[in-house]
Amino acid sequence: MRLPKVRRVTGVLAVTGVLLATTAGPALAEGVHEGNPVSVAFPDLDVPVGGSGVDPLGPNIWSTIGPTTLTEAKVTYHLTGLKNVHLTPSKDGGGDCTQPSPTRVTCTDPRDLSFEGETIELYLPVVVTAAKSATAGDTGQVTITFSAKGVAPITGTSKIRVTGDRSSLPVTGSTTALLGAIGVLLLGIGALGVLAARRRVRFVS
Repeated sequence: MRLPKVRRVTGVLAVTGVLLATTAGPALAEGVHEGNPVSVAFPDLDVPVGGSGVDPLGPNIWSTIGPTTLTEAKVTYHLTGLKNVHLTPSKDGGGDCTQPSPTRVTCTDPRDLSFEGETIELYLPVVVTAAKSATAGDTGQVTITFSAKGVAPITGTSKIRVTGDRSSLPVTGSTTALLGAIGVLLLGIGALGVLAARRRVRFVS
């Protein structure tokens, strides 16, 4: 089984960059859901008619207690409120996924999931696709739950918006442009931290 292609950022500045940059792109629905030993954020996603979202959809996860390891991690997805839109497991997400219906997916990871200061982005993600018969402007949501052994499940919602075409992804104004620029700057600082520390998210068989 292939390792998931998870994106990661390092440190407080990088996490802050994610929170700010997403206000100019995919927004964080309902903010951050804090937990112990991890916290989780749930990004929103725009999906064009007749296509899939630019990114897959998945939770962003980071440790709130420092280096830690989780086992039996699982992410569940339930899409509601939209017609002619469906979910599929990401081919690059890793894990083992089941799909009882086009609007429900459950993915589990049999390996240990270790954190060493990183934020894991889009963990065990799904692809959101809108058929050509979908209606631009419609909105729905995906309820996402992250859980692991010994960890209380954390549930949040990601807003899904159907757009007319990719040229409408996303619309930004002066305020969001400023926040986006700040977010990109902080993400750049976080990226330098990744290169300096050479840390890796470890998936232990």
